[in-house]
Amino acid sequence: MPNIKSAEKRVSVSATKKLQNQMVRSQMQTAIKKFNAAISNGDIELAKQLLPVTSSKIDNAAIKHVIHKNAANRKKAQIAKTLSQLEKGIIVVKVDAKTLKQAEQKAAAAKKAEEAAAIKAQRNEAKKAKEAAKAPATTKSKKSAAAPKAPAKAKKDDTAATTAKKTTKKAAATEETATAPKKRATKKAVEAPAEEAEDEIK
Repeated sequence: MPNIKSAEKRVSVSATKKLQNQMVRSQMQTAIKKFNAAISNGDIELAKQLLPVTSSKIDNAAIKHVIHKNAANRKKAQIAKTLSQLEKGIIVVKVDAKTLKQAEQKAAAAKKAEEAAAIKAQRNEAKKAKEAAKAPATTKSKKSAAAPKAPAKAKKDDTAATTAKKTTKKAAATEETATAPKKRATKKAVEAPAEEAEDEIK
């Protein structure tokens, strides 16, 4: 950073002049691009209208010392020559290096997008084919899994029958136990009078 006031002022002045020069240069370049676009499209009338405007922008840049006067004369001669060639029927395609590079980049991006779409479509087809191959196997497995269900039901019926048998056996056992004490009591009742009779005899 400058320490002297005059140096600081010189930095600010040069910055403003740089912006002014950039504005003039950009105006000249846009005018040339428009003229070249009209030439590449084959529009002679538009090119004739844009020729004096473009040449005035080039002269303005040379007057303000943005470009050299010889460079300005060369540019004006180039645009006049291209217009005369187009009027004579010579096919002229004037494209700037920047626009050409942009067009190449766009073409490359479009090509890349097409390749990506093709790869995606192939993957989707392969996925569908795999799913279709898996679908019959799953149906077969479902059928095979559904077939053994009948024995399972039979097993359930067998278990139900066995449980019913067990319950009937338990009921019979409970009935036997309920009747057994009564028999014992009758036996005791029968034995008791017999013992009393023996006592009386004695």
